[in-house]
Amino acid sequence: MKKRLISGLLCAAMALSLVACGGSDSASNEAADTSGGDASLDAGNDETAGEDTASEDDGSEEASGSGEGSGLELAYNLATEDFAVFEGLIKDFTAETGINVTIYNGGDDYESAMKTRMSSGDLPDMWVTHGWSIIRYSEYMMDLSDQPWVANIDAGLKDVITNDNGELFILPITQAVAAIMYNKDVLESAGVDPTAIRTWDDFNAACQAIADNTDATPIELCLGDAFDAYMLEVIWPTLYSNSDIADNKAAALQDGSFDFTTDGADSFQMVSDWFTSGYFNEDYVSGKKDDICSALANGEGGFALYSTEMIPSILAYNEEANIGILPVPAKDESAASYFGTGEGNFSCFGIWKDTEYADECKQLLEYLARPEIAVQVVKIDGGIPGLTDTVLDDNDLAAYTTNAFKEAQSQFDGDLIYDNFFDREYLPSGMWSVMGDSLGTLLADGDPEGSKEEAMGMVQDNYSDLMGN
Repeated sequence: MKKRLISGLLCAAMALSLVACGGSDSASNEAADTSGGDASLDAGNDETAGEDTASEDDGSEEASGSGEGSGLELAYNLATEDFAVFEGLIKDFTAETGINVTIYNGGDDYESAMKTRMSSGDLPDMWVTHGWSIIRYSEYMMDLSDQPWVANIDAGLKDVITNDNGELFILPITQAVAAIMYNKDVLESAGVDPTAIRTWDDFNAACQAIADNTDATPIELCLGDAFDAYMLEVIWPTLYSNSDIADNKAAALQDGSFDFTTDGADSFQMVSDWFTSGYFNEDYVSGKKDDICSALANGEGGFALYSTEMIPSILAYNEEANIGILPVPAKDESAASYFGTGEGNFSCFGIWKDTEYADECKQLLEYLARPEIAVQVVKIDGGIPGLTDTVLDDNDLAAYTTNAFKEAQSQFDGDLIYDNFFDREYLPSGMWSVMGDSLGTLLADGDPEGSKEEAMGMVQDNYSDLMGN
């Protein structure tokens, strides 16, 4: 994967809306059956950054067709009411082109179903890569680097989704960003200038100011669901993998020689110190993502280490909430602030290299890349637009997150580094749930200093096993 230090704005023409914190809310796993076809998927679960926790459910998901007869198959993974909007876009494509498309909606079981289909060699003609176009799916996908819409991909995102051979495998209609969300009014009341938060020491001082001068909780945390893993997701790159760190350990992370019980101890110590300082919400053990969103919306919390995908849920609690995005602080003054960028979870589409419908699939991608179509997919997905010609009206609530992201990029211009999501780039598949579990082990009993060795050992044991050490 490539990464680069970028001094200017990367998203000059972006606009967006985001859905619930971190992924699709669990809803029905079935799409309306309009073609008479159905397909059974094997159930299972695998959690990754930016994806909701899937429940295990042996059952079948129905196929939704845009026309009669055979045609290309598109695997999709959104199980909310917004699926009907996407289905309508595909029906319009069929009406325009005569190309039939069957949508294969796996819902919460999408990831395990795709793994089953990869192992059997029976893949759909197109599918959503949910963050894993290179690491997991690239060997099965067609190189799309010669397609006309590639010129419109956001520059920072393009680096992340292009492999070392210059190959690119998806149309990225949206991107997700790992960062720190904050309530501007809380920070103002505490006398904190967010643009002055450049290092973790600065962040700690801001937390103390919130604790001293307001009734708000400095850092909102939830151990009640899998989304606490985001805390380590944003901390780890600033300490270990960012390319401007003098003692960068990216290579060790990728070759399996990194040791979380020694090399990774400072990250657990950081979280332990936050607990000791009283920076977490009192209900952090039982709290869930909706509680974090509500707290930030109502001025009860200052910061949340998370993904920008939480902002629409914050605004759902309070449309008047004054929310900003803070890049993740650097280890020290010698390094830059960090944004983790990557593929959106419900809107990045690739083509199977062995499809019989290559031309038809490319035509569908060109249709989805049209600004007037892509903007509707952005609203469905909830990510920041990945194509620079996708524009939302600034008065549209859906543009809120993009405008906040652009504001942060302007405020930190010249002091930003961008890289892929940490767990996607530097950890073996399967570590996302371990990250969350380790924080639970560290904090749940209220004695992080006493639990630190166990928490670090849990991460190290799983990391070693998954790396095949």
